[in-house]
Amino acid sequence: MQKKVKNIIAVISLALIAIAPGCGYHFSGTGGIVPEGTKTISIPVFFNATNEPYVDVDVTQAVVEEFLTDGRLKVVSLEDADLALRGKIVKYEAIPVAYNAQSYVQQYLVHMVVDAALEDLRSKKILWQEKHIESSLISEYPVSYNSAGQVEITATKISKDAAIKKSSQDIAQTLRSKVLEAF
Repeated sequence: MQKKVKNIIAVISLALIAIAPGCGYHFSGTGGIVPEGTKTISIPVFFNATNEPYVDVDVTQAVVEEFLTDGRLKVVSLEDADLALRGKIVKYEAIPVAYNAQSYVQQYLVHMVVDAALEDLRSKKILWQEKHIESSLISEYPVSYNSAGQVEITATKISKDAAIKKSSQDIAQTLRSKVLEAF
């Protein structure tokens, strides 16, 4: 009887080992999209395909900061890198979400979408690419008006810049997660 139990346990163990890789489980150090031995990454300025000036600077800066904070890959120049993470901002929208009694916009929602690709610079192969990566946070910014009912440009711009930075950080966290998952 003990022999039967041991045989059953052995068969179940072998079955679990055989199906585990198909379920998304893997041993540490294997899998993922970053090749073994990779130590460095370059993050060139993202291409801005929108009409919003300087949004590329904010997104690129947020992505670089995210990888620097993570620390698993050293961020270096393109010439010294094993990998290059390239991106393109394909959509920027400031969508009105609230209005005042005079029907003036009171608040906007910032929505950004990027396309990204990770290239192995040693083999010149694209390891990963994804289109339509969206900021999933609601990044709203208020519009400020003075007593004469005119937009206070400085206060509104500060709010808008903060919303863009928040959306950029969300996209950066998503990109870091996608690139380094299982690394």
